[in-house]
Amino acid sequence: MRKLLVMGLLLCTLLVACSEQPNNENESDESMEAGTVITPSDEGDHQESEKTENTEEEKSQPTNDENATQQFETDPLPKTVEELTAIEQGKFAREIFTRKDGAEREGSELLNFLGDDLPELSDNPSEAELHYFYRETLKLVQDDYVGEEEILKELKFQLLGSPEIEDPRYQFKEQLNIAILLDASGSMAQQIDGKSKMAAAKESITTFMEELPEETNVALRVYGHKGTGADSDKELSCSSSEIIYGYSPYEEAAFSDALNSVQPAGWTPNGLALSKAQEDLAEFKGEENTNIVYLVSDGIETCETEPVKVAKQFYDSNIQPIINVIGFDVDSEGQNHLKEIANAAEGLYQTVQDENELANEFDKIREMAEAWEKWKVQGEQAIDLKESQNNVDIFVYTTTNLERLSEEDASIDYIIEALESTGKISKETYLQLDALNSEYHNDMNAEVEKLEDKLDDWNENSYKEALQKLEDKYQENQTN
Repeated sequence: MRKLLVMGLLLCTLLVACSEQPNNENESDESMEAGTVITPSDEGDHQESEKTENTEEEKSQPTNDENATQQFETDPLPKTVEELTAIEQGKFAREIFTRKDGAEREGSELLNFLGDDLPELSDNPSEAELHYFYRETLKLVQDDYVGEEEILKELKFQLLGSPEIEDPRYQFKEQLNIAILLDASGSMAQQIDGKSKMAAAKESITTFMEELPEETNVALRVYGHKGTGADSDKELSCSSSEIIYGYSPYEEAAFSDALNSVQPAGWTPNGLALSKAQEDLAEFKGEENTNIVYLVSDGIETCETEPVKVAKQFYDSNIQPIINVIGFDVDSEGQNHLKEIANAAEGLYQTVQDENELANEFDKIREMAEAWEKWKVQGEQAIDLKESQNNVDIFVYTTTNLERLSEEDASIDYIIEALESTGKISKETYLQLDALNSEYHNDMNAEVEKLEDKLDDWNENSYKEALQKLEDKYQENQTN
């Protein structure tokens, strides 16, 4: 009897065990991929493989520090004057300190002025975030700077006519032709010191023409002078460019009538003006003519006439022109655009803010024209070299760069002071940003002063040797 009870219990135990086994197998099957069989010996290997894969995935994922660095990646700060000059002018360059009425912007007013352009900064920023914020803020107030290439261009233009210059376009020829391409877009109606930009340009151009040597051929071409700034007139305005005087010596009454007929009107086809100027000068080949073209504009290309491409083609033509550009009261976007045009033609670019500065730029051409007249009358093959004038120019270039660095430095100070005064950043964050700003601008001031020393050394050598060094440097930069 006892044996029967024991056997009965064993049988029940086996039945229960058998009834649970299919469930376990089903669970195991669901956890495996279809067609995969894992033996007891394989199971441990499978689990170890999963651990290895997870470890590898974790290794491939950036750490928190790496994530922060990637999130706040930005352009490196410039370390040399050449790197400094390669950066475009910022949207708010020279505009941080005061409003149009002369009152200072401070605190929340300054932050509202910068608006969404100012990058965000967290309450407790990491070092990577601080550097990111500083670099991106600096881009907003970045000024434009003068580098070795610009000095080379200025020296070459001042030496126009000298045998020291091997470039044939900078040698005096029997005929001097000067063309002014005048922007007549609607924005030229804007006021500067109570006078429209167009009126100021007309007066400066007229004074310039009156003082040119009698044998100089001059031309005046306007563009964007038809239609209006409305979208419906874009096609008309973007196809409008007209030579209204020349090529011929200056004649007061005829020139005045032509100039007075022009009024600010439509869009800005800078490329069209340059293309038409090339057609105007087609008969004045560079072998017999010294051809100088000045584009005077107050803004960016608003049509689709490819001014940079056209300027390069014009420069490379057998007309061998010297193409310089004047930006008249332009914003940062306009300045960057016009400078690009000048660089495409290896010409000078100059921003002028008012009528007096525009007149000063025209004076440089007048002085050069007078040197051409002297060369032609006296048959001289050499022009007096002006080492003392070069010293002045080097001083001006250096001072200009240092002044712009100083204003840029102060602009950053104003911004971070406004952030602290309005509670947007802590005192500690302010001090960290202030230290970054001081270190960067001290370093760049030192670089500018080193460039001045180099230029002074070059100028003390023979003029030809100095110019050749500059030319070599320029060509090196062009090929890099």
